[in-house]
Amino acid sequence: MQLKPQERAPKKSTLRRRLMVASCALLGAGAARSQDGTTTSTGGGLLDNWSVDSALAYYHENGRIRAIEPVVDVAKVFADGQAINLNLTFDALSGSSPNGALTSRGAQTFASPSGTSLIGSKTYTTAPGRLPVDPNYHDTRVAFGANWSMPLTRVDQLSVGAKLSHEHDFVSATVNAGIAHDFNDKNTTVSLGIYNEYDRLSPIGGTPVAGSSYTLFEKTGNKTKDGVGALVGVTQVMTRNWLSEFNISVDRFKGYMNDPYKITSIIDGTGNTVGYENESRPDQRTRTSAYWENRVAWDSQVSTALSLRYMRDNWGVRSDTAELRPRWSFSNRERYIEPTIRWYRQTAANFYTPWLLTGAGRSTGYESSDSRLGAFHALTYGVKLAQKFAGQGGRAGSEFSIRVEYYQQTFDERLAAPAGLQGLDLFPSLKAALVQFGYRF
Repeated sequence: MQLKPQERAPKKSTLRRRLMVASCALLGAGAARSQDGTTTSTGGGLLDNWSVDSALAYYHENGRIRAIEPVVDVAKVFADGQAINLNLTFDALSGSSPNGALTSRGAQTFASPSGTSLIGSKTYTTAPGRLPVDPNYHDTRVAFGANWSMPLTRVDQLSVGAKLSHEHDFVSATVNAGIAHDFNDKNTTVSLGIYNEYDRLSPIGGTPVAGSSYTLFEKTGNKTKDGVGALVGVTQVMTRNWLSEFNISVDRFKGYMNDPYKITSIIDGTGNTVGYENESRPDQRTRTSAYWENRVAWDSQVSTALSLRYMRDNWGVRSDTAELRPRWSFSNRERYIEPTIRWYRQTAANFYTPWLLTGAGRSTGYESSDSRLGAFHALTYGVKLAQKFAGQGGRAGSEFSIRVEYYQQTFDERLAAPAGLQGLDLFPSLKAALVQFGYRF
């Protein structure tokens, strides 16, 4: 999860660049800010000629995960047009995380990730009728990113960047590069971005053997995966008040794709749980997505941003996303309100199954009960309120904001359960709330 502070509202003359930057962010590439995001000062302070975005977010799922995430983003544009952007993110997560097992009418006992048996202190028990979750889940993540951009010619710009993310059981490193070309009197920008990512996984207690019996505790050492991706996009100034962007991206990951902490319940014909199996996913995934965004300023106080995204992969997942963000500025333009509504829908992976039946074969050779791979739809409602402050001593102004969002996810495909499981909530919905405080100067 990454809850980034929102970008400054750019002027029309640089919005093409900023939308290209947002496109590269889909590939994991950060980008430098435009000149509209810089500050100026007549003093000699540490942050002279730098812009700073900061945010503190709190995220809470109903009965599950809680997270706190501070983010700091600093940027500077130099006189020759070169720019640097640095980003530091810290995540602290805790709470209860579903382990993938099915709700049952009987109590269920599981081992913690470092456990080697179903007895002793490194176990936890789920009460009858309750969703099995690991109640002692906790994790922290520190991520640092940097991006450098430079003009090659009057109409060409190159950017390069890197990002490093560290968790106690996961390390990820990414490098990226992009180039953008303006033409048509700088009303059209064509961009190309590429990236390469390397991940190393060191699961607590070892990596479970894919598809093995959970109770045998068969485990191996560390695992890796790597990915490459590319994006091609075009941004067009349609009118003086309308900007449109379209891009297509493709990425491919190979290596260890499982979640080492997820299992799948094995049940008999009456619904009784008779065992568990460690999940098994394909070792390669290719995703293709298309993204289209339009921003329109209706007058000096009202604007809207509408985006649509479609994604498909070779696991059978298809997803659609639509997001609308209208913005109303108050008469003095020092304060604005920005509601958000986001709709999301996806189909299930072709190897997703909420449970396995004893004696039944697997049509794909793989299986996972991870609800993130199931078919569901979700709605997010939110609102952001921001207050701008005039700059002092020649400095650019600052902005303080509060953003609140509510998320609700509902399963779309609910398989008919055996008689012994009738009446149990086998497909619980997910509700979450987010509160974020932001300050930029």
